[in-house]
Amino acid sequence: MSLHFEALTPHLWTAKCRGYAMNTGILHDTGHAALIDPALLPDEVEDIAAFCGEQRLTVETVVITHHHWDHCLGAARFAGARVVTHQAYIAQTALDLKRTRRSIQRYKEAEGVVPAIPFDPPMPDQTVDRIMGLTIGGIHVQLVHTPGHARDHLSVYDADAAFLWAGDLLSDLEIPFVSDRLDAFERTLGMFAGMEIRFLIPGHGSPTRDRDEIRRRIDADRSYLSELRTRVEAVVLTGGSVQAAVAACADMVFRNLVDNAESHVMNVEQAFLECGGPAPAGVLLGWSREL
Repeated sequence: MSLHFEALTPHLWTAKCRGYAMNTGILHDTGHAALIDPALLPDEVEDIAAFCGEQRLTVETVVITHHHWDHCLGAARFAGARVVTHQAYIAQTALDLKRTRRSIQRYKEAEGVVPAIPFDPPMPDQTVDRIMGLTIGGIHVQLVHTPGHARDHLSVYDADAAFLWAGDLLSDLEIPFVSDRLDAFERTLGMFAGMEIRFLIPGHGSPTRDRDEIRRRIDADRSYLSELRTRVEAVVLTGGSVQAAVAACADMVFRNLVDNAESHVMNVEQAFLECGGPAPAGVLLGWSREL
């Protein structure tokens, strides 16, 4: 078994996939289980199924936090489980299907796995609008709409244990990837700032119980987005180009400067359009190209 499962709470097992420091989760109680983003490679998905079998867990639900390819790869393996997504997931998967298939093919080929058939995103049996309760055995969690990175992004919050499965938010490795909207991301982080979070699990990176570290991640991401908006708005107000906005944001400081440099430029491009800057003729901006 390539995945190592760790009991982070009495009702939550997690494992880190080989790729992208990605976390996958199993919420469970009295033999009932809900998977969070079962991923990533086929052998890892089989490890999840085998581990649930060893623990005598019946997988009843699969929660897909959002439609990006790395988060929905494994759901089809659990054919008897209901799939839960945000309402916008169906439209987003259709919009991004060609890019999703290309990304999956590139990743699997790089890992020496030959894709058997073209990937078809799993379709939900139940969808969430703003917030929805989910019961697993005797425990209750909330699925909360947290857009900004993706229009259909969900986070999982357990109010009793005060743990937050943040999806592709609040990573210690990544800056905010604004591949949906800047204003939505700012609102989501503002909501997190007002929540009691004693335990944080990001979709990629390191979980933490350190309350100061949780606060630092929220504050750092809010500060980054605020500075990004301020700098880009100044360029737009003077009639500057997207290239001028990139130059104006070139000396911003953010986590893992080298690894996140390209994503930062794509954030600038997204913010430029959102703040009213004109789309450059003939130029396909970053997040549209990458996702």
